[in-house]
Amino acid sequence: MMQEKKVVFHFSGGETVSVRTSEPEEIIQMVANQTDGWLQYDDIVINVRNVSYIRIASDL
Repeated sequence: MMQEKKVVFHFSGGETVSVRTSEPEEIIQMVANQTDGWLQYDDIVINVRNVSYIRIASDL
């Protein structure tokens, strides 16, 4: 079983959103493949245009 990691999205306005997943690379790839628009993951919808950077943390 893969360990869950926390993926933290940091936005241009200073806000952050965190999701837990066992496949953080999949989420990063989904964001990287979009230059504009919205990304839905579980119950969170993210405007990818406003993402400044993404951090992966192993501690939940």
